[in-house]
Amino acid sequence: MNTNEQLSLIAEICQHDLKMAEVRKNLARLNKDSDQAKKNAQELEAAINSMTGTRDGAMKQRKALDEKLQLEKSNLRKWEARAEKIKGEREYTALMSEISSQKRTISGVEAEMAELASEIKASEEKMNKATGAHEENVERAKHAFEEVKELLFDEEKHLETVAQAKEKLLEKLPSTIKTRYERIYKSRMQQGIAFVRNEVCQACQRTIPAELYIKVCKGEVIEQCPSCQRILVSDFALEN
Repeated sequence: MNTNEQLSLIAEICQHDLKMAEVRKNLARLNKDSDQAKKNAQELEAAINSMTGTRDGAMKQRKALDEKLQLEKSNLRKWEARAEKIKGEREYTALMSEISSQKRTISGVEAEMAELASEIKASEEKMNKATGAHEENVERAKHAFEEVKELLFDEEKHLETVAQAKEKLLEKLPSTIKTRYERIYKSRMQQGIAFVRNEVCQACQRTIPAELYIKVCKGEVIEQCPSCQRILVSDFALEN
């Protein structure tokens, strides 16, 4: 296989790569709405989990405060009962001071519990709202996928067909050229070949030397773009 024939194969492979790139764009476009809805649902799920943790922590704290409140009230009742039996003024005055202090402690605990109750209520309202939005986005993602399911299947089959045709062409190339192409293909956004027109590489849009352009167009060399390193081929190669 001479250089001109190799360039003709390379030009066909380039066409297949461009077709595959277009199909991938179509697949990305078709999946966009569904993927966005899925992303929104995932973000909401993470937010719900965070809010659940915050609420559970607040409820645990409220339970501990409630236990403390019951203990403090029990102590208060004991002191109040004791105060009724005390006859000495000094001891009575001291005990009443303790009772007053105990009541302030109880009031503080009750205020803290009321604040926690408000936080828990607000958390649950946010969770309910987020849960509803999460369900809507899950449903939206399903609906968006159902709308494009057949088109996605067609595009995926198209991609598979083009990829298989390209592989058959690659097998015809000398192993050294095939290896070089595959290395560039992996490193250059799945495009290892570029058409060159009017001395401009169509992949990176950089001008190539005029002498190199003439040789490529004549089918004399298999060279790479000095800028993006893709293998260069002219449209004329498709005519051979």
